[in-house]
Amino acid sequence: MGQFIRQSVLGLLVMVFTTLAVAQTAPPALENVPLNQRVIDLTHTLDTSTQQRLTEQLADLEQRKGAQIAVMLLPSTGDADLETFTTQLFRAWKLGRKGIDDGILLLVVKDDRTVRIEVGYGLEGGVTDLLSHRIIEEQLNPAFRQGDYAGGVQRAVDALTVLVEGGDLPAVDQTRETVDETAVLLALILGAVGGVLLASGKLHWRRGLIAGLVLTVLLTALAAINGKAWPIYVLALPFCMSISAALFGALWQAKAVFYCVVGLMTYSIGLGLVDHYLTEVSFMNWLAWPLAALAVLGLYLILFAVMKAAWKHSRLGFCVQSVMVLGVYGAAGYMLEMGLDGWLFAWPISSFAALFIYGQGTGGSSSGSSDRSSSSSSSSSSSGGGFSGGGGSSGGGGASGSW
Repeated sequence: MGQFIRQSVLGLLVMVFTTLAVAQTAPPALENVPLNQRVIDLTHTLDTSTQQRLTEQLADLEQRKGAQIAVMLLPSTGDADLETFTTQLFRAWKLGRKGIDDGILLLVVKDDRTVRIEVGYGLEGGVTDLLSHRIIEEQLNPAFRQGDYAGGVQRAVDALTVLVEGGDLPAVDQTRETVDETAVLLALILGAVGGVLLASGKLHWRRGLIAGLVLTVLLTALAAINGKAWPIYVLALPFCMSISAALFGALWQAKAVFYCVVGLMTYSIGLGLVDHYLTEVSFMNWLAWPLAALAVLGLYLILFAVMKAAWKHSRLGFCVQSVMVLGVYGAAGYMLEMGLDGWLFAWPISSFAALFIYGQGTGGSSSGSSDRSSSSSSSSSSSGGGFSGGGGSSGGGGASGSW
């Protein structure tokens, strides 16, 4: 029974984290589009000078007021509802400052001839639904009907800027200091090396402690010379080194896991270098999807181990459980009513159900060998420095329209 409880908890955690990951991803039609710009035109309607002018205007507004406005033009939302599509995109883009949610998304769906203005919670008092509707009807639609998409978008952005300017938003923190990224990276790397040396017995803890203190003093002195907030270094760098040392020291005890983590980090750093120096890289394609594939593979290996234990425990019970799993698959595929897509979606549903069904069949048997399997979860983010403020919460405020 203890084994079944562990497997059940694992299944629930996977479902929770999968739900959270899906909630923060862009709509399927835009899953390969990096949301790291203020103006994204997937219809090739706006010329380069217009996009540059809008980008500079929105960047200036963010610098002065803190609020983030993003503009996207795309051909179609497909079968997706416009409001649902825009809300999901708004959350994935994380527009607005964290905790303030002062973001606005202007979405123009050219082929569908629809438009929507999505407003974050923090701006709903100033950019009301009525004002958003008026901007669509008085600024956007007349220009779009004449084929002047650049002019319509520009006038809408101007109107939204005026509303944000007149709003009562928290001031932008111009004095906030953070630790230099290079210093943090150096602290993490040296901490990891020190942790491995300590775990392998090649470095005494006193020498490691002295090395950490010397590094902290040097980087803090360098920060003070350059006029940066040096007290942050005194607090942050030892913390980063100690956490990195403890993590990699523990990983060194399981060498297979250690080398997997090092390989993943090397792969991620390589992607970052390619993205920065050679060409733009879609991290969703090159990092998130391979990690997701590995996670799915790991889950199915766990499922295979549970099924093997159930077979050894009782072959008759295994056959009964298999019929139950097939029943779950059939019921899910039938209830989804999505044709072939419904039967495809039913597969992961029945796989999660199988973890519980086969796991319960093993009971408290000690023959299950799946205790040796382990799973790890990783997360990836879009490329650093992208256009995202950490917000993204909206209550559906805004307005929609068509021309």
